[in-house]
Amino acid sequence: MKLYNAKVVDILRLHQKDEEFLNGVQSDIHSILKHTGPRNYYKLSKSVPTIANVWYYCMTTLGNLQTLGEEYTGTIRVGSDGKIPSKTLQVLWLILYVGGDPLVERLLSHSKQKIKNSTTITKDAKEFLIVCLDFFKKEKVTLRSIHNSLFYMDGAFYNISNRLTGLRYVLLRDWLQDNSYTTSFKLLGNISLFYVLYNFISRLFSPIKEETEFEDIEQANICDKGCLLCGQKLKSPSTTPCGHIFCWSCIYESLEYQHVCPICRETTKPSRIVLLQNYG
Repeated sequence: MKLYNAKVVDILRLHQKDEEFLNGVQSDIHSILKHTGPRNYYKLSKSVPTIANVWYYCMTTLGNLQTLGEEYTGTIRVGSDGKIPSKTLQVLWLILYVGGDPLVERLLSHSKQKIKNSTTITKDAKEFLIVCLDFFKKEKVTLRSIHNSLFYMDGAFYNISNRLTGLRYVLLRDWLQDNSYTTSFKLLGNISLFYVLYNFISRLFSPIKEETEFEDIEQANICDKGCLLCGQKLKSPSTTPCGHIFCWSCIYESLEYQHVCPICRETTKPSRIVLLQNYG
């Protein structure tokens, strides 16, 4: 059976359909978690996207079934050899897709610690390797932007996890091919790649403020009192109109999802959060 490479527009429609369904699943999970209490909800809510994605792709992709987006666009996923990928490769893709960022963060931190504690690496080599690791960690967003630009140019790999595993999408029927916007997307990819590389080179040759300055500011905003949501020391203490005090990021994320105080349930909005100066 002859297969046809899916175009950028097909892959974008595919993922939009999947994300639409996943958003509904996440909303249902959030509704269930609300009954566990404000503190438990805040801790567990960060895992909702992971739970939803793992459940969805285990029920579809790992079961050798099309996702809703793939069925909607008439596409299937194949490996670099043009055949249906093995279960092992699909599992590897899911691990990278769902947990790629945390895995990279842990790998970089672990590698940095191993280099610092090594007794066989010279001091100069240690400094060079640590600089390389810090540079890679700092420029992850740039690498992701380059990947996105390449996707618009060739339409092969939508996610970095797809690129690493060699998984791509193909159309089942020739009449499903849509070349209407291929040229426009290629132009977008070229322009965005030029813009990303230009910014990257500009940063390399421009003076950069030491990160320690920012870290000192953050440390200055930490006080000894505890946040009612995360249970840790308050970081950038902030209050709602009803008088309850939280970390800025904790209460902001909570109000982004539901416009009520997590403690007294009084209606409020993120725009009404007040950052407390010299608190504690």
